[in-house]
Amino acid sequence: MSDQAAIYPRLTLARAMYGFVLLGVLAVGLMGAVILNTRASTLVDASLDRAVRLRTESAGETLARSLHADWQDLKFLVSKVADSDAEVLTGLMDGMRGDGQRISWIGYADINGEVLQASDDLLVGQDVSERPWFRNGLRGPYAGDVHEAVLLAKLIASDQPGGLRFVDLAMPVKRADGQVIGVVGVHINFAWAEQFLKELAAALAVNLYLSGPDGQIIVTTASTVPTAQEVRILRAAQPASEAATREIWPDGKTYFSSLVPQVSYQDLPSFGWRLIGRLDGDSYSDGLVWLRATWIIGLIAMLAVIGALTSVFVLAFIRPFEKLGNAAEQIAAGQDVYPPDERRTREMAQLSAALARLETDQKD
Repeated sequence: MSDQAAIYPRLTLARAMYGFVLLGVLAVGLMGAVILNTRASTLVDASLDRAVRLRTESAGETLARSLHADWQDLKFLVSKVADSDAEVLTGLMDGMRGDGQRISWIGYADINGEVLQASDDLLVGQDVSERPWFRNGLRGPYAGDVHEAVLLAKLIASDQPGGLRFVDLAMPVKRADGQVIGVVGVHINFAWAEQFLKELAAALAVNLYLSGPDGQIIVTTASTVPTAQEVRILRAAQPASEAATREIWPDGKTYFSSLVPQVSYQDLPSFGWRLIGRLDGDSYSDGLVWLRATWIIGLIAMLAVIGALTSVFVLAFIRPFEKLGNAAEQIAAGQDVYPPDERRTREMAQLSAALARLETDQKD
């Protein structure tokens, strides 16, 4: 009998059940982990891409809206030139200039380029006919890119390391018949724009790069300024097209970047600026790690619950078959054993009844 028992497989029905459930849970867990990792990475990439786009667009519009306020003031000032005497006009200019932290100079020059009125009377009587703001302002509304101070460099004190830099707004002054009689120009202190962008970047948790018409970076809120050869998004800043990229920057980190092709708002003339926003690709990594850890914990919990349910199933439905199997072997060996009466399932009842008849037949 022991020789016959030796040929029985070591695998029992209970072990097969545990193995099947374990493999099933592991297969589902592995498949779920692959799907989760793929979908989570895609979701994070899409979220970062959208975040950098929205934040860069918001920063660009906020900067343009602030400059548009100066443009509106300039339009109001221009409308008063023809009807106001010199004292009133100078008072309006001084009021618009304020403390000089944002607007450094405002002046009105006649058709020949001679400054007639100006804030704090700076440059009154000077010839500005060769200045870009005047020449372009004669032709129509004008916004000029950042440049160093020329005539005002010695007249306005500055604690900026690189000296004063301005951006210009200008508009022609016309009589009622449409004839141009002069130009009003505004010099905005570019240090204000730099500080404004840095505050925006801090509020939006994004690095900002403002590029000029030639594609060169004129303001950055980051500690370093890579070149266009090093970063693809900076090369995209040269043509006037919107772009978004995910790439490795010179510091070795992956960033999501977005380009706003034109910093503008309503009727504000274009400065030729483009704004690039950069967001750290690892910004959401903590959330992704948490999500993966949660999945692992969930998988372990699921395995424990299914294991407990499997144990109950084995006790309720597999062990009775083992008892019937042992009884059948004993009956086959001629032992006087009455098989257990198991009726949890139809198959158990059939097998138990059959063994009972065999036992009865052996006795007869």
